[in-house]
Amino acid sequence: SSGINAEWPLLPGAKANLSETFISSVKLNMPDDLPIQGLTTPQQYQNTAGNFDLVTQLEGIVASWCKQIEQVLAQSEQMRKEADDTGPNSELVYWKERMASFNALLDQIKSQPCKTTIGILFAAKSKIIKHWKTLDARITDAANEAKDNVKYLYTLMKFCKPLKRCSPVEMLDCIPGLINAIRMINSISRYYNTSERMTSLFVKVTNQMVSACKNYILKDVSKVWELPRDQALQRIEDCLHLNTEYQACFRRTKEKRKKYRLRLCVDTTA
Repeated sequence: SSGINAEWPLLPGAKANLSETFISSVKLNMPDDLPIQGLTTPQQYQNTAGNFDLVTQLEGIVASWCKQIEQVLAQSEQMRKEADDTGPNSELVYWKERMASFNALLDQIKSQPCKTTIGILFAAKSKIIKHWKTLDARITDAANEAKDNVKYLYTLMKFCKPLKRCSPVEMLDCIPGLINAIRMINSISRYYNTSERMTSLFVKVTNQMVSACKNYILKDVSKVWELPRDQALQRIEDCLHLNTEYQACFRRTKEKRKKYRLRLCVDTTA
């Protein structure tokens, strides 16, 4: 991938091109009206494979499945569109929904009517089987990717929770663990190993911190100038200090990545 040999640039400080994809639920049309119920063994599939009319009908059904699956895969690869201030929880929600969608599709693929249909066409040496196997593998791979990312993001959320409930001063102790969690995700995940995707994830985490800082500055007031001058300056100073430490921790981690030649990339020019 493009992120394997890339260096870790500066921390993102601007908007990134975030994306959103909606994978609609898909229901495969099963061959319920065809005489294949009860066929579950390779020998039964072989005995049925000589029925040319039935095989032709089953090929038509699988062709429609392939079109449906291709549409799902195409939707899953489209760019997402999200608000500029979206937080890290939206990333977890996205991958949970994606995982559920792909798993629901896999459940249908693993159902007996589907297995029987593919078994008969395999025995009949149908040309559509090659295409079907390719799509089946892609769906399985996408489901596994979503499952892995949900697991990684749940780990990250443990470090993101303090960003919601803590003050900027209290957040300081959380920054090293947060940066390290993102580093580990980049090191392990097949998905989060490109500049664009890591930037998107960092921007969402940063958005959460910015939101918390805004709430901290405006605590108990509607306008910052309603605060006593010393108190207002102290709150702003606390937020600035958090930003300084956040970027310093980022750079320290980046240098460690260079030292140990690990991969991690974030595009900060977005």
